Amino acid sequence: MLATEVSAQQVFARCAIETGLLGDTFQKRRSPALLITALCGIRSDRLDHTHLVLASRFHDYKPEILNRALQERRTVVRTWGVRGALQTVPTAQLGLYLAAAGITAPRWRRFLDARSILSTPARLRLLKRLCPETISREALRDAIPDPTTRLFMLREAAQAGHIVWRDGDGQHATFTWTKAWLGREPEPERQFHELVGRYLTSYGPLAALDLSSWLGVTVAAARRLMAKHLVEEVLVEGEGTATFMKPGDLESLTKTRKSHARGMVVVGPGDPLLLAYKNRYTLGDGDGEDTGMVFLDGRPAATWTLNRGTGQVVYLDGENHTKIKKGIEQVLNRAGIEAKLEEATR
Repeated sequence: MLATEVSAQQVFARCAIETGLLGDTFQKRRSPALLITALCGIRSDRLDHTHLVLASRFHDYKPEILNRALQERRTVVRTWGVRGALQTVPTAQLGLYLAAAGITAPRWRRFLDARSILSTPARLRLLKRLCPETISREALRDAIPDPTTRLFMLREAAQAGHIVWRDGDGQHATFTWTKAWLGREPEPERQFHELVGRYLTSYGPLAALDLSSWLGVTVAAARRLMAKHLVEEVLVEGEGTATFMKPGDLESLTKTRKSHARGMVVVGPGDPLLLAYKNRYTLGDGDGEDTGMVFLDGRPAATWTLNRGTGQVVYLDGENHTKIKKGIEQVLNRAGIEAKLEEATR
């Protein structure tokens, strides 16, 4: 069967609609949990990046919206997820994300076992004794001098479902016991087939290399996972590598018009749309974790970065510089981030 040919604008428009950057599917929801489900989680060690993801999608966003969902309603949680990064995920699907996070766990657990004379159950007992309520790296400093060992002990407990994020950011992040926080201690699910399906729907068409990079599996394993969803081949205009979609999603894509991509879309550093692909959106000097993008009518128009209160915008082409800068400033304001933007042209 010949590959279905589609335009880059069609692909962008459909992904932007599926992930809330275009359209109003998620605008009237009081909780961001449904949007975060569609995004397959928000992967970032920094809360300001998570705020930027939501501020790009909710026109009336304020940081309090995420804070309430995390700390009061607890409809979403933060924990160590896929590829070893902190990830904001829907509470109802925590077990699913723990299953996916477990893929790469043996790699760093071997390091932990080599550094510690304690078994996994003994490490958990020690953690409970040292941190009966609030858990932090600082609280473990005297008992476990090595900072990497402290980090991996927390990650081990989190990926087993015992602890979740409570407050703070970076090195100052604190955690708490999941059962006390949520009223239950979830069991990691054995399969993550549903998560792969959601990823294909939200970001397809995709190459096996994209899924491999996003999930932390080999390319061969990624191909097998995609094949379970009976994917069909798609050729995106301007891309030399074949990509794949689920049949129902491909039908939806072919009905998407280029005109649906009209307008400006701002995405921040670490946005799931950028992290979903290995090569599709890689303009600029950095990658999706530290570089954001601005799209005009479905095409990249600028890249931008943030560093200690200063943002730099690099215009790729065109004459919409004032419009682009204003769009970035609006997203930053909604995210509660103060930054002075400097401009440059590639």
